Parts: sequence; structure tokens; C-alpha cells
Amino acid sequence: MPPDRAADRNSIRPQWAEMLARWTIPDDLIAAAPESPYFFEPAVFIEAADEAIERADDTASDRTARQAIPAGGTVLDVGVGAGAASLRLGADRVIGVDPSPVLLDAFAQRATRLGIAPTLVEGTWPTAAPDVDLADVAVCHHVVYNVADLAGFASALAAHARDRVVLELTAEHPMAWMRPYWEALHGLDQPDRPTVEDAIAELTELGFRVHQQRWRRQYQMIGETGNDQVARIGRRLCLPSRRYDELRQLLTAIPVPREREVVTVWW
Repeated sequence: MPPDRAADRNSIRPQWAEMLARWTIPDDLIAAAPESPYFFEPAVFIEAADEAIERADDTASDRTARQAIPAGGTVLDVGVGAGAASLRLGADRVIGVDPSPVLLDAFAQRATRLGIAPTLVEGTWPTAAPDVDLADVAVCHHVVYNVADLAGFASALAAHARDRVVLELTAEHPMAWMRPYWEALHGLDQPDRPTVEDAIAELTELGFRVHQQRWRRQYQMIGETGNDQVARIGRRLCLPSRRYDELRQLLTAIPVPREREVVTVWW
């Protein structure tokens, strides 16, 4: 669905990109870290997909997307992972876009098992957009905060959806829960923007008639407990193992949250 009016994208892209850039971990902390704090674990996304497929109740994002899918319809899922956002929607075909071949394979296996025809597109969005067919509905869950060019990203989604685009994102940056740990362990102040309000403002400037629904869900992509949790969080915080006792004490005083506010955004 194209925007209702043209917008001067050059005037809005830098603001979102600059706010995201403030979340970059300082170079000196990365250089001193025993391992890179930026790591990717396919198992987390595969587990999320299996949980979503088995879940009995719909989320606000599920309902919003399903309302716009016709019988025999097609869904485009950008950042598909293993299919958590799309395989439970009842579409006959799902086009999955993801840079990870491991996750695309996991998505294809689950789609086929469910009787859904998968189309796999390996790549990032919107670079991969020319290789993607038009769909009835486009969904994209928990990707927006990784996107510097929100205008180009959203416009490409809209150009590939006949009826609706559905985004799911956290109300604030997905790493905001780590703010007190960065401050306590490194004396590093973390930004408080961008937020979902910033995303909606930019989408509205593009001319999209944006709707939203706020709700809460359990934290995903943390999950671990005990020493495993400490090691994973410690790695994200660029900590050497000799400081893990310090981190354990901090996690006792300020526990990892169990749930967070998320927002379904659509137009």
C-alpha cells in the first residue's frame, strides 16, 4: 500500500539514524572485551518460532495481520527468522526474507510441515526487495531498531503489500533493559531514544495512516538463568569473566525483567 502523500525523506532519515547511532558500544570497550558483544544465535529464533506455532492464543500482531489476509493469501515476512511472526497466520504462502541461511532452512522446514508453501529470499531488506513478489500482507517483527533508514525500509514494505503492513516492536529500544548494568559496571549512560513514538512519527511523516496497539509480552532472547545467563549478559556488556561475580550481585539487586511493553503498528 503506497503512502497517501510524498514526503521529504532526507529531512527525517538522519534523525532516526542518529538516535540509533547513540546506542553503539564505544570502541574502547569493544577493543578490551574478550569476545564480541554482537553475537547471533539461531537457536533463539528457532525456539521462538516453535513457541509461536504451538501457542493457542493470538497476539495483537497476529490478529491485526490475519484480518487482512484473504483466503489463499500470501504473507511477506521480513526478518522471518524461523517463522515466528508468519507461520501461525493461516496464509497459504509465506515469503520469508532473512540474511541467515540457517534460519531460512528452519523456516522452510516448519512451513512445509504445516502445509504452507515457503518462498526463501536470502538477504537484507530493502536490498532484497527487487527479488520479492507482491504479497497481501507484510509483517516485520523486532527488526526496526536495527534499521538506520527507516523511511526506505518502510516504503519498500508498503510497496510489496497489497492490503496491510504490520510491524511489531518494543516500546523502547530492545536493549534498554540493560541500561542500569551499563551504568553500574562501566559508568556509561545509555540513550533514551529512539522509541516507538519516534518510529510512528516518521512513518506518519511519510504519509502512512498509522494505527497502534500496545500490549505486554514475556521477554524473549534472554531466557537463560544462572551461570549461562551471567555469561551471555556479561558478553553483551563486554565484561571479562573476572567481573562476573560483580555482575551476579548486580543481577540480584536489579533482576532481568520478565516482560516488556511491545507495540503492534500497522497501516
